Amino acid sequence: MASAKILCCLLVIVCIFLHSTEGRNSKVSQKKFHESQSIKTIKTKYGDTYDCVDFYEQPAFKHPQLKNHKFYPEMRPKFLPNFTIARNDFERSIFYTLENGGCPRGTVPIRILSKDDRSQEATFSKTHIHNNLANGQIAPPGTHFAISQTKSSPGAPPNYYGVGAEFSVWNPQVKENQYSAARLTIQNGPDSLQVGWMVNPTLYKDTRTHMFIHTNAGESHCYNTYCSGFVLVRSDFPPDVTMIYYSKSGENPVTANFIIHRDPPSSAWWLLTTHDLTPIGFWPDNIFQTLNKFGTYISCGGETYSPPDQPGGYPPMGSGEYPIDIFERSAFAIHFETVDDKLKVIKVDGTENFMDTKKYSVHDVGILNPQGHVVFFGGYGG
Repeated sequence: MASAKILCCLLVIVCIFLHSTEGRNSKVSQKKFHESQSIKTIKTKYGDTYDCVDFYEQPAFKHPQLKNHKFYPEMRPKFLPNFTIARNDFERSIFYTLENGGCPRGTVPIRILSKDDRSQEATFSKTHIHNNLANGQIAPPGTHFAISQTKSSPGAPPNYYGVGAEFSVWNPQVKENQYSAARLTIQNGPDSLQVGWMVNPTLYKDTRTHMFIHTNAGESHCYNTYCSGFVLVRSDFPPDVTMIYYSKSGENPVTANFIIHRDPPSSAWWLLTTHDLTPIGFWPDNIFQTLNKFGTYISCGGETYSPPDQPGGYPPMGSGEYPIDIFERSAFAIHFETVDDKLKVIKVDGTENFMDTKKYSVHDVGILNPQGHVVFFGGYGG
């Protein structure tokens, strides 16, 4: 009898242990989508959580073309195009860089996602924003544009080796499953890169304005660092960083610079931002099928998405007002520039306006002094 009781107790203990282990494993699997070991975890005051992952363990290097890479944490572009950029200290402060220097040296911040979030992001990415509207491509249902884009021509298109602009930053109010963005695009065939700001509750789990990048290279389709391809070099500046301040109608606009350019010595596409052209990371040329050397299409402006069957299917774009060519009230991109085949920064030429609905509008003003090439865009939605 005593032995039976002991055996019964042992079985109960084993069951409790197995259940608790399963629970812990379940929590871990729900918490992280990357398999890299975290050296440190940082939670920001905005509720975002990042794992500090060894530079060589970041998701970028899961790409089959990057298995034998020779990259290192201190990498920076050797060539910096002379883009026209905002020279003000306030612009730097609108990005919430991680406190106390961010992650330890030799590591980079990777946002923690649950498996459900990761699956949702992957589906969202492939279905929506990566399908850029390059000269007549059909947009996914529910996606809408008000952009200035380079024209298609009967001959060979120009080659673009970079794109940059200074955008006004806003915080349009969107509903669940919607997004509203302002973005730059450089594209060649099916491959494309994007950078800009976005309000996207599905992606970020809040209604704040965030910086974003999007990679569409071969089999890699994702936002920020959620797939292989984009190599992050900053320990305190993830590409999905929260933007602390934004413009308010009638007041001086809050702006941010975004630049993607090809660095000839490394052949990589580098991401730069802030007034001092801070290098955030790069896309190696060998992850691309068609964008490995140059782009043939560029655009800037606004983009929104709402599920086709959702009431109120047109979220506000930009400032939430139609562009009236007033910098204090309309969303805009100024200093819309590109890099030519002589590696010279030039104003974007040969553009056309594109809108797919009257809910939004875009006005490519052309060249103003001192704002350079100016594009206004936006709309109430509804």
